Amino acid sequence: MTTNIIELHKDKKGNIPYLTTILKEIPTNTILCKTLTGLGATYGEIKAKRNSIIVEPNVSTIQCKCADPKHANDNLYGVIEKVGVDDIKEYIVNTKDKYYKFLVTPESFYKVKEAFKELELSVYNECFMLFDESHKLVKDADYREGIYLPLDDFFQFKGKALVSATPVELSDPRFKDFQKLVIEPQFDFHVNIEIQCTNNTLERFKQTINNLQSNCICIFLNSTDTIHALMEKIGILDESTVFCAPKSVYKLKQSLNFKNAYSKFDPKLMKKFNFFTGRFNAGMDIELNYKPDLIMLSDVNLVEHTVLDPFSDMIQIVGRFRNGLNYITHITNFFKDYTYRSKEDVLREVDIYEANYTYIRRELGNANDNGSQCAFRTLLKTSPFNQFLDWNKKKSYCAIDNYVNDVMVRNMYLNEDTLFATYTDEFLMRYFFAFRGSYFYKVGNVEWLQLRNANKSIISKRKVIVDILEKVLPYETESDYEFRNDICKADPLIIEAVDTLGIAKVRSLRYITKNLKLAIYKAKCKSPQVTELIHDYFKVGGRYLLTDIKAKIKQIYEECGVEPQERVTAQTLHKYFNCVRTTIKGKEGLLITSKLY
Repeated sequence: MTTNIIELHKDKKGNIPYLTTILKEIPTNTILCKTLTGLGATYGEIKAKRNSIIVEPNVSTIQCKCADPKHANDNLYGVIEKVGVDDIKEYIVNTKDKYYKFLVTPESFYKVKEAFKELELSVYNECFMLFDESHKLVKDADYREGIYLPLDDFFQFKGKALVSATPVELSDPRFKDFQKLVIEPQFDFHVNIEIQCTNNTLERFKQTINNLQSNCICIFLNSTDTIHALMEKIGILDESTVFCAPKSVYKLKQSLNFKNAYSKFDPKLMKKFNFFTGRFNAGMDIELNYKPDLIMLSDVNLVEHTVLDPFSDMIQIVGRFRNGLNYITHITNFFKDYTYRSKEDVLREVDIYEANYTYIRRELGNANDNGSQCAFRTLLKTSPFNQFLDWNKKKSYCAIDNYVNDVMVRNMYLNEDTLFATYTDEFLMRYFFAFRGSYFYKVGNVEWLQLRNANKSIISKRKVIVDILEKVLPYETESDYEFRNDICKADPLIIEAVDTLGIAKVRSLRYITKNLKLAIYKAKCKSPQVTELIHDYFKVGGRYLLTDIKAKIKQIYEECGVEPQERVTAQTLHKYFNCVRTTIKGKEGLLITSKLY
């Protein structure tokens, strides 16, 4: 693959010009690396004097472009889920004196193909195909097989190209004759970003938003469940909006009763806190007349797909905001028990999987008896190489590239130093001037995850709680007390036990409810608060009726919050004094002879 460079200069007014000023038309068999988001590569193809099929990764991107006033006269046709083959045929037939301009998701391309076929037209000769945000071919391949469905068709087009500001390396040999066309800006375009390294992303996020003096904070977090938990935990539900996929919108509204969720971005829907999931990371314009603050949030241990690739995801996210940002930060933790793996190691792993799969397929073809055939079919079904096959059981280079890319990104998140070293990469330093802060707490997100494990028994959870509390004690910060109070809501007994008895004693009682309650009771009976009240009322040398003793001790226990675990009688006074029997006006009583303590 050859590489060609086109320089990009600012215009006389200091503005960054559209790509069409230096590239009138994207040439065929090209991977266009536009370097900067928002240069108007899609805009240029829409305006190009040719029939176009522009493949966009997300429905929201198609909706935004179709609704953009600057394309009102461009004959755009968005092919999404609700659009059928007959609708597309009608559009083709009715298009006169204009060019076809299809915006289509990868999953819906087959409908365009079928419409041309039924009209006896050659889609491959009639149209130019442009894969927009082509890095998604690799980045989304692990969970979205349909992202590369049109790729076989792509290579049949007479005119074809890929475009992205952050293209990912493609190993598919069919790209070997393509040219890589790089747009090289001749000006500084980096932004400042704070990398906040932490073991508790929840607490760090909370402190960050408290420190920001902003009326608009945009948060990119690729997990709607985590987004809702975060909003609920911090208490910002009423001040928040979530932009996410339609299925997630339904879940938030129906299951979680959160109404401010939308699948289509509109600035009018924004609130103080605006959450975006991964589907808004590419190809969408967020045009505001002010500069918001931006938080990119990753919790690699709680939800692994919140990991952000600085070479693509973070550049794309920052680039969504066409009029700039006030403050940018990335809050992240790091993988536990993960070992670095080189690219060569990963490719060797895939090669072994493929060789093994090929051998089994060959042996299956040679097998003559039912037993052998059954065995080889079972081995084929369980082969690790299946994850690298497309729906036609053909080798998917996109899936392999995705696997390699995932490992390379994981390597960045081994620790603070490995992540920060990434930002010293010559390529990445053009985009970001990074500075870091380290914010580590007594309790991290991994501990919280242990506490929320529904499969653990009460005893097991209490053991985890006590182990964590041992790290936290003594309570010093607001965060420490909040953590204690949160646990108290879930299991008040274990908190009371630790506060009253201490960690060593709680462990010796094996976290059993009956044992803890009895030990707490005995400890509280001898607490300074109780003994002081007992000694204030009962005096050495005094004689008291049994009925009065019982009533008074019960009253003191109640006032001090002592929950009796055994019957309270007049004889309970023996816990506090040496007493002997006596009579008072013919009724039984006790004479106090001395204090016990």
